Amino acid sequence: MIWLTLSVGAAFFMATNSAFIKRFFSDLSSWEMGLIPYFYGCPLFLATLAFIDIPSVGPGFLPSLAWVLPLLMIAITLHYRAIHLSPLSLTLPFLSFTPVFVLLTGGLILDETLKPQGVAGMLLVVVGGYVINLDSARYGFLGPIKAIWKEPGSAIMLLVAVLFGLTSVGGKVIILNSSPMFAAVVIFTLYGVLLTLILLATGKASLKNLIRRPLLGIAAGLIVFAEAVCHNTAMTLTSAAYMITIKRTAGIFSVLYGWLFFKERGIRFRFIGALIMTAGAAVIALWGG
Repeated sequence: MIWLTLSVGAAFFMATNSAFIKRFFSDLSSWEMGLIPYFYGCPLFLATLAFIDIPSVGPGFLPSLAWVLPLLMIAITLHYRAIHLSPLSLTLPFLSFTPVFVLLTGGLILDETLKPQGVAGMLLVVVGGYVINLDSARYGFLGPIKAIWKEPGSAIMLLVAVLFGLTSVGGKVIILNSSPMFAAVVIFTLYGVLLTLILLATGKASLKNLIRRPLLGIAAGLIVFAEAVCHNTAMTLTSAAYMITIKRTAGIFSVLYGWLFFKERGIRFRFIGALIMTAGAAVIALWGG
């Protein structure tokens, strides 16, 4: 169950990164918020090259990288836009819908098959996402769904879930045509360099703002580096759909962070929804792999 431990680690670091950036960099624009972890993470990823074997890349490496990288840039930028606009506990949990899209894209791109237990586990995760907004059920059965569109960060994060459904599967193709760490180094180094150049050139980010709090920035870079290591390694050990489903339990950590550090309200149903997601993750881990 090493893949499970790594996937939970990826979930933890993903939620921690979002909470950390929201806590210490929310005075910046959403563009700059999304750039900070990767701006400071670039040197860490590059330094890793000295400690890993450089693999020979397969034929699917460059074609997949060509479409995964731009989609990933859009998805991550929207991710930080969502947490900039809305409470953490009403944004990150909506990534629990990603496994549904991974289920579809994984079957099309990777020819992966899922057991009925795995599908049942993913459905539980999705139900948990519904329950998180259950306090809106007083407006009818569709109340929790309508609440998504009333909270801009939730609606944006649902779009991010669609994009992550694609990039997660494409990312696995990149990993399978190289190695977990080499894929992480290439993807996130290119991401950090290209996004920095684009945002500085277009005036969406200021170098002064990026380097204003270097110690906090380095901490953000370390967190995103740890997430990438856990994510890419776990991807090689199990189905993309299963790994991403477990990683979507980042929503559980986000509810806790929202309650503890941001004093967000309406936590009761969000905790219940998080518990349902945990049950879905357990079904996948125990019987779906």
